[in-house]
Amino acid sequence: MAMHYSRNKANRDLTLYKLAKLSEQECWEIFRVGRFGKEEKFACPECGAVEKHWFISTRKQWHCKHCNHRFSVTSGTALHNRKLEFSKLLWILFSYITGLQGANANELPSDLGVTYKTAYVNIGKIREVIFETMDMTPLSGIVHIDCMHICGKPRRSNVRKSSDSFLVNNKLRVRKDSIVPDKKAHPEPSNLKKLENRRIVLALSQIAENGDDSYGSNRTITYVLKKETAEIILPLIKKSVAKGSIIMTDFGGAFNKIEPLLGITHFAVNHSVQYQDEFGVNNNQAESFFSRIRRAEYGTFNGIRKTYLAFYGAEFAYRNDSKEIGISQRFYSLLSKILGREPSKAFCGYNQGKRLGFEYDYS
Repeated sequence: MAMHYSRNKANRDLTLYKLAKLSEQECWEIFRVGRFGKEEKFACPECGAVEKHWFISTRKQWHCKHCNHRFSVTSGTALHNRKLEFSKLLWILFSYITGLQGANANELPSDLGVTYKTAYVNIGKIREVIFETMDMTPLSGIVHIDCMHICGKPRRSNVRKSSDSFLVNNKLRVRKDSIVPDKKAHPEPSNLKKLENRRIVLALSQIAENGDDSYGSNRTITYVLKKETAEIILPLIKKSVAKGSIIMTDFGGAFNKIEPLLGITHFAVNHSVQYQDEFGVNNNQAESFFSRIRRAEYGTFNGIRKTYLAFYGAEFAYRNDSKEIGISQRFYSLLSKILGREPSKAFCGYNQGKRLGFEYDYS
């Protein structure tokens, strides 16, 4: 059996032990280099003037020589208006990078002495950056595609005889019956109301080419949908899969017309009979991707809400695609992305009651 990627030597080139020994000044220096580089002259975030701006050491801020704007290393970035120490921000980022099944905001309060809200908001900002920087260029080669139902899960009936053993077993095994409740078995209005929150995650996983040191899929694109229909899914596949590729799916009705309408070679496996046919047709990489989200949903997050579902989908696409990159490279690359983005739309002012107010869905 292949060794799990987390055991590779590259996953020990940066450790929490090393980060914990850094002083607050050294942590700030990591942010400064990540934002402005090692040069003494850099652009003002407000007016763009490249100068050696006046530095206020007591506040760790710069004063622009041209527009008199004062700014710090996080001004105008995804961490805009941050209050947390730089050492704690690096700790949160490291915990996010190394969480195999996602970063649990419930663990950080005891580690850092922060509130749950603080941990959740900062992790949310990282997720949003990953979503906004997802590589959306068309996939090529062999691409596995599938859909997963998530959110809007019903509770078991209050009357025990209203839920038969087959339905209960399916719920425990996260089968579709637990997502689309039978009205006879789940008559409660609350369960039917929850069904309105059901969403579908469409995953497109590109298989690593021969000769690549990686295994499984090496790039994933995700979309959040309200309905699993061909009218919604086929345009997304057309946009996300290059001509000349090979698509593998299950027998889902939304995939039936991929080849005649899109002109892309399409093979399907009948999951009611087998997971892979005698010719090697399967969509196991998309299924594997969904299993990671499902384990995180129950084991790490204890639930995912529809408003931020697109962020979670992008997060696990990122975890899947960067699994063979060393921790140090992932850490500094993601930090650079965070410092290169504008203030968060979803989490800036979250603790003051501001909410995103819309969903990133492609229905």
